[in-house]
Order: sequence, then structure tokens, then C-alpha cells
Amino acid sequence: MQTRHSERYNWLIHSKSPYLLQHAENPVDWYEWGEEAFERARTEGKPIFLSIGYSTCHWCHVLAHESFEDAETASVLNERFVSIKVDREERPDIDQIYMTAAQLMNGQGGWPLSVFMTPDQTPFFIGTYFPKKPHFNQPSFTQVIVQLAHHYSDDPAKVSRIGQEVKEALMHVSRSDGRPLDEDVLHDAFDQLMREFDTKNGGFGGAPKFPSLPLLSFLLEYHRYAEDETALQMVMRTLTAIREGGIYDQVGFGVARYAVDAAWEIPHFEKMLYDNALFAFLCAETFQLTGRPRFRVYAEEVFLYIESVMTSPEGAFYSAEDADSEGREGTFYVWQKSEIDELLGPDSLFAKAYGVTAEGNFEGANVLRRTGQDFNQLAEQAGLDPRALMAQLASERRTLLAVRNTRTRPGLDDKVLTSQNALMIAAYARASRAFDEPVYLERARRAARFIEEHLVVDGRLMVRWRDGEVKGFGLLDDYAYLASSYLELYDATLDVRDLLRARELVDDAVRLFYDDAAGSFFFTGTDQEELMIRSKEHYDGVLPSGNSVMARLLLRLSQLTGETDYEEKAFRLFSSTDVRSQPTGHAALLEAYCLTEHVRRELIVLTADDEDATAFLSRLRRKHLPELAILTARSGHDLACVAPFVADYRREGPTTAYLCENFVCNLPTSDLPSIERHIH
Repeated sequence: MQTRHSERYNWLIHSKSPYLLQHAENPVDWYEWGEEAFERARTEGKPIFLSIGYSTCHWCHVLAHESFEDAETASVLNERFVSIKVDREERPDIDQIYMTAAQLMNGQGGWPLSVFMTPDQTPFFIGTYFPKKPHFNQPSFTQVIVQLAHHYSDDPAKVSRIGQEVKEALMHVSRSDGRPLDEDVLHDAFDQLMREFDTKNGGFGGAPKFPSLPLLSFLLEYHRYAEDETALQMVMRTLTAIREGGIYDQVGFGVARYAVDAAWEIPHFEKMLYDNALFAFLCAETFQLTGRPRFRVYAEEVFLYIESVMTSPEGAFYSAEDADSEGREGTFYVWQKSEIDELLGPDSLFAKAYGVTAEGNFEGANVLRRTGQDFNQLAEQAGLDPRALMAQLASERRTLLAVRNTRTRPGLDDKVLTSQNALMIAAYARASRAFDEPVYLERARRAARFIEEHLVVDGRLMVRWRDGEVKGFGLLDDYAYLASSYLELYDATLDVRDLLRARELVDDAVRLFYDDAAGSFFFTGTDQEELMIRSKEHYDGVLPSGNSVMARLLLRLSQLTGETDYEEKAFRLFSSTDVRSQPTGHAALLEAYCLTEHVRRELIVLTADDEDATAFLSRLRRKHLPELAILTARSGHDLACVAPFVADYRREGPTTAYLCENFVCNLPTSDLPSIERHIH
């Protein structure tokens, strides 16, 4: 049994979570999630206050400073509740249940998530941030505590009824309508996105505005499936608007969490690893489809940020950078015009290009963003050719970066999360083949080795590593995202070992998470702690759902291995949830379904280090052809361990290629140019 370290610290001092450690000196008698807290609540007849957040969450900091650090408020809370603090990134299984409950009860959620529940983990009231004092018809945190404690003790029947209703609603989330998907659902999703698209600013909806990267990924695949240029234009417009807006760090690079306005001008300044991984991946994909250099530049800038700030000495990736420094949001990132004038001169091109004014656009200071002024026109006004202008802007940016690096930097959440590292590994692997850049492949390999060496315990994938401590059995997302990253590594190198590892992870996921009765995957494994419910996630949030990622994986593995069971499971997944009622909420699942609408091809290339074959395969790998599965080896027997169907294929001469379409194979050929023409 753990004990308090001293009167100065609460129970959280024993944790290695950066978020929990931020609260270790609170006067609130915080516990970590565990039986010790629940037993105390049962013994003392108290309800539970569960607070869920993460270390770089601005409003989590505000609630902490106003209430959790306040001795008077803490006394009221300690007297009436047993309090538990959860890092949502370390325990996404807990967060997923109560965030879904919040959305069912209130129509929305967010962090900090404030859950009031019984000792059996059943919520009876959920909110987010509560102010220190009543504000705009919102009760104070203390008022909420007192009122809910009163209800718990004086009206247990109502508390029980509410809890039971929530529990039943959670059990029925995403229930399937039983109908298989068809192409009409793809068109319905696209039509909905067309209606929601902001034609002026890019992106979807108004303020606040999120990058919504799973939606953009779906649009890329829809563009290829439907040959609809509008879908591609929506993606390019949004990526460019993000890159040019204040949501993007114009000095140090990288994407912030979201913009508080519709025009991407003012960010919520925290930077998350997953947002940057998905943005870089999508830019690399868009480059593959369009060949437009700016999308390669966008991805490479993100990698520069990741390498300078978010990469550990061992090559793994950290989780996030805070929005706050020196006690204020955005202080690290914003500029006074007088600062820029002093550093670059009062007539600097950078100030003109990035909208710097004396009055500023954020609390009297400037969030830098491109103003929309044509750079060719700006170059003409400055008497420069466009290349010289860009060189000068880059030089001035480096000057500002050097000065900014002397400021107090926002807090860094340096834990290593398997799922988020997998997303960045996939981004690097995709960029390595899209840009033909071996350095990116090595960075992906280093991070993958770190996971294999530090986040696999007795064959079981884990959630988090920090400061030598590994914690938490891996969840569906950990397995799905990591398997996807190995398939990206395979596509970049055609190394069968990556394909084998992807297959092992998918097979483990089936064993641990698959619900054969429903044809979908639970979020938690059979060997994990029993929570209020065993949940499933079909809807995409800021990340694609694990079930959607598994659908794509199962389709790809069916092609690459010849195992039809994988494909059968994928098609069961497509009908395991009610997609039609909210198609854009299942964008990643529909993106996977797009693959079934293409002509599916398998290309088996048997070669003896033939230079022409090497060049041919390199060209194919640089293309975005997700419906094409490539298998290559010096002989078919090299692949038999993972793809038994190739064992009977024979090489005749330096290179022999077999191209199969929809399960019918053409005659073997050594005419690689003809195959390349046919594929394109």
C-alpha cells in the first residue's frame, strides 16, 4: 500500500506521469485510479470525483490554479469526495468511456473532464471546466461540489437511476443497423463535407476550427475513387490554409492543436505529436498524388520541428508541448512589433509578409501568419526576384528563431506513447518513399526499435514509457497504429520482416480485442482491468478510430498474405456500426472502404538484384497506390512464411513479374515497363 510522501505531497507523488506530477503538491487528496481509492469511497460512503486531463491542456491548468491549488476549495472537496486524477494519454480506456458519457449526457465534452460518480464507477454528473466563482450563469466549482454531494447523500434513488441510464446508453453506442456499406454512403459523406466546407478559409465549419485530418484523408481517397477534383481541391486548400495561418508556428514550424477562430489566425498554442504526425503524413500523400513541391516542404518543416524539440536522444518521440509559459498562454510564440523592428529593421519584409502590426492580433501582440499578399508582388515592391525574397524571409525567420529560443520554453510532456509514436513512424516512412529520402526511413526505424526494446513486455505491447518506467497494457489503438506503421515501413522497403511484424500485431489484436459476435474490436484487451463497460470506438475523433484502422489493415494483409479470413473480418467491420446516420463521423472507415471499390492488384516480383527491377520498384513505391500490394524476393520461397501463395511462383531470367487483378493472375513477364504502364 502506498503512503503519502509527506504533508507537502498527495498520493500522486508516486507517479511518473507529467500530468499527475503537476498535481502532486495540490492540497486535494488525489489518488491515482485504482482499488485503493474505490475502497476508501465505499468504506466512507463518499462519491468519487474523477478529473481527467493531460499535461499540456490549458484549461486543465486554469482549473488547477483556481481550484485544485486553493486550500479552501480543496478542503470542501476532500470532505465530500474521494478524488482521482487520470492522465488521459496514459489511460485512454478510462477517458474514452467517460468522454462518451459526457457527450451522451451533455451533447459535448472536452478537457478537463470532471466526472462525479459512484464507487462502482457509474457517473451521475459530468462537466468540464468550472470557474472559481460563478460566471455567465455557470456555477462555481465549489457550488457544484456541495450540490452534488448533497444529491448523492439525500437522493440516492435519483443518482442510481441516472447512472443506470448512462450505463445503458453507453452499451448501445454505435449499434449497427445491419446493412452492408455501398458506394452511396461514400457519396453521402462527400456531400456532407461539401456542405460543411469553408470555401473562404478552408477546413470545416466555423470557430473553433480543428485541422480535422481524418476527414481530409478520406477526401484524398474519395478523389481517387470518384475521380472528383473538388475533393482534392478541398484537401489542398485546407493544408495550405493551415500552413499559412497562425495555427502553424511560422518561426519554429509545427501545427498547434486548433484555431480559436474560423480563419486559422489565433491558435490554441499547445502542440500535440499526433496532430503533427497526421499533418506530415497527409502532406506526403498529397505530394504523391499531385507532385506539388509545397506539400513536400510542409511535411519537411514539421519533421524539422519534431527533430529539434520532440525527439528523445534514443530516437523516440515525446507527446506534446504546452500552450503556456511563464504562467500565460502563447507567451513563447507571440511578438511585439517593436521586437521585430529591433531585430530585423522597421521595414523588414518578414513583418509585411506575416502581418505584424503595432496593435497586434492577440492581446496586444502578434501571432504570425501569412497575410495573403502575393509574394511575387512583395518581391517586386522590394526590388527582388521571388527566389531572393524567399531566401531573405528564411534568413529573417532564422534570426527570430534564434532569439525565441532564448525565451522560457513551454513545458514538454516527455512521455513516449506507443500509439502516437506509431503515427509519427508512419509519417516518416511515408515521406521516405514519397520523397526518396533515406534519412527519414532511418528515423522511422530508430523509433520502431525503441518501441520494440522498451514498450514490449513478455510479448505484450504497452501504452507508455517514461523515465525507465513502462505502464499500461496496450489498447486497440496501440496495436492498430503500430501495425499500420510497420506496413508503411514495408511499403518503403519491401522488407518482409516488416510485413511479418505487422501481421503478428494484427493477429495479437484479433486474439486480444476481437468480438466475434459483433464482428468488431473492443478498445481493451481480454487481459485488462474490468471497467464500468468494455467499450468500443467506431467514431473518429481527432484520430481515426482503432476499428477503422483495423479495417484497412485487414484488407491490406489479405492482399499481401492471401489469407481470406482477414478480408472477411474487414467486411464484417464495415457493417458493424451505423455509418449512415453519421457518415463523416466514420471517415476513416469509409476511407478503408474506398479500397474495396478499386481494382485490387497484387504484383509479385522475383529478382536477382536486377538494376532495372530495383528502379522499377522504386518508382512504384513513390506513388500513392494503396490498392496495389507488392511482394518481392530473390525467390518465392523467401516470402512463403508470410505469403504462402507465392511459393509456387518461379523466376525465369534476372526478373520475373506476376501481376494479378481481382484474384486473376496474368502470365509471368519480364517486361516491367508494360506492367508499369498498365498499373498507371
